[in-house]
Amino acid sequence: MLTLTLLLLMAVAIAVLVVLVIYLVDRFNGLERDTKQMLQNMQQAAPAKPTGPYGGLSGKALWDAVGGNPPEGFDDLLLDGIRKRYRLLLDEHIGFIFQEGVSDQLRGFDAVPANTRMVRTPRSQVESWLPPEAVEAIYRCGQGQARSDPAELPALRQRLDEVCAQLHIQAGLEVLHATSKLLMPPPAEPPAAPAEVAAPPAA
Repeated sequence: MLTLTLLLLMAVAIAVLVVLVIYLVDRFNGLERDTKQMLQNMQQAAPAKPTGPYGGLSGKALWDAVGGNPPEGFDDLLLDGIRKRYRLLLDEHIGFIFQEGVSDQLRGFDAVPANTRMVRTPRSQVESWLPPEAVEAIYRCGQGQARSDPAELPALRQRLDEVCAQLHIQAGLEVLHATSKLLMPPPAEPPAAPAEVAAPPAA
């Protein structure tokens, strides 16, 4: 009788241990699933770290960022570095539009280019975006340069400088030079004729 009682107690104890082990294993698996889900949620919620010379931005998003409306996660230090590199991109884009105006005028075409363009820089290739009205103004200045009308050129130089200066200001960049000095330089003055040497008076 005593042996039977002990066997029953041992069977009950084993059953309790089995149930406890199953419960603990289930709890452990549940905690592991919860932890993985929490980590995934944190990774999805965290903004992607900006990469590349322009912080992974291009086109209108890049223009908006340098203009003071960056995406979430862009601090002032990162934005300042992007602006410094953006100056080269902006100047290249302006030059492309102007030269397209020159080329189209010489060929008898009149087609304002799109306001987006892939621009290759020393470090990357990125899409550049400029306001459409500025693109048209720069293009027209290029056409005027090709016409080479002396009476027209001063006003075109002034217009080009105004438009390009405004683009730099909108991008948060200091205006370092007049764009017309690079794209529409005045013609070099011919060298002065040598002065005639007066003949000595007759003796």
